[in-house]
Amino acid sequence: MNAQYNEQWHFQSVEQKLLRLVNRPDSLTYDTIPGFKRSGEYNIGVGMSTKIYNTAQFSNLGNLTAIRHVMTPNFNLSYKPDFSDPGRGYYRNLQYQDGSEVIDPSYPDRPRRYSIFERTLYTGPSQGQQALLSFGLDNTIEAKVRSDKDTTGTGFRKIPIIQGLNLSGSYNFLAPAFKLSTISFSGRSQFTDKLGINYNGILNPYKVGDTTINSFVTKRLVDQYTIPRLTSFGFSFDYSLNAESFKRRNENIDRVNEETAKTGRTPEQDAQLRAISRDPNAFVDFNIPWNFAFAYSFQYSTSAEGLNSRITNALTFNGDFNLTPKLKVQFNSGYDFQQKDIALTNIAIYRDLHCWDMSINWVPFGTYKSYSVTIKVKASILQDLKLSKQQGYYSRYD
Repeated sequence: MNAQYNEQWHFQSVEQKLLRLVNRPDSLTYDTIPGFKRSGEYNIGVGMSTKIYNTAQFSNLGNLTAIRHVMTPNFNLSYKPDFSDPGRGYYRNLQYQDGSEVIDPSYPDRPRRYSIFERTLYTGPSQGQQALLSFGLDNTIEAKVRSDKDTTGTGFRKIPIIQGLNLSGSYNFLAPAFKLSTISFSGRSQFTDKLGINYNGILNPYKVGDTTINSFVTKRLVDQYTIPRLTSFGFSFDYSLNAESFKRRNENIDRVNEETAKTGRTPEQDAQLRAISRDPNAFVDFNIPWNFAFAYSFQYSTSAEGLNSRITNALTFNGDFNLTPKLKVQFNSGYDFQQKDIALTNIAIYRDLHCWDMSINWVPFGTYKSYSVTIKVKASILQDLKLSKQQGYYSRYD
């Protein structure tokens, strides 16, 4: 059994209007309104998880003696009220400039809604009532081989083949349409102590049909199931000069997988795990005094309708070092082959404040030039208790 409450304080909100334009698609405008507002949301749920072990023994395949496959299915049933009801004050119905309401193409029986906290530091409560069944399946495959170099005295060693191959999704029984979520997958394989590959993707299970908006023919999702389409796929090859750092990072990813499997994984946690698998600096470990690593990354993505495909690939480097036992500096940069320019460059400073953590993140140049300062409690049960100050890249164009 689990319950969660999230309270957010906002010092600005947003008002949106949709402008009808002649011979052009409609244009959305934003008006930022200063002032204090609060928002809150909660959910309750119950989850379960187990492990299934499968082992195949071999006697005539040379040094290969066994392959073990461990499956960890998990399920979580949760309920959340609809915090997008305009009566709660967190969402409003989107209107045209003449005051008429915009109909939501996904839910034709109701107006389109928007969060008044969109494009702010915290985006506010999520939209829609949920009776959500989240499901996931984590897979680990490893081989057992004879080895003269074994240091345990058994004469065997284990070789990881696939680590943390996770499939996950959810089904919302109360959604008016599109009840089944996209299906996410991610995983990794390690070739040596210093070299590995990470991969991730998203499958969309819905059909795509034609629609006409202001005389423009385009595509839209249809609430009918079909063979899942790949709308996102990425992989990265990582090489670290510090094998211990590489090992610790993989252990941290395994720990996050195990913790989220206990109560079921939410779509937000899936997104976090995909980001962690791509970001070598996702964890801060003061026990590792230094690290320097290289990576080649490739990412393909489209919209849910299969439009606006985009490919990025980059050669990046990253590293970190301890200035003091409780002060760490991280950096990452590289070259983007698609843009033919320097990749997103980031410098981060972390300070251990005993029961608190302080982090400073700075993107010194480029389109996403920004900075943020965050002070938060270490304890995981209070992980949402934090103070943040930032200037996002979008605020420079408002």
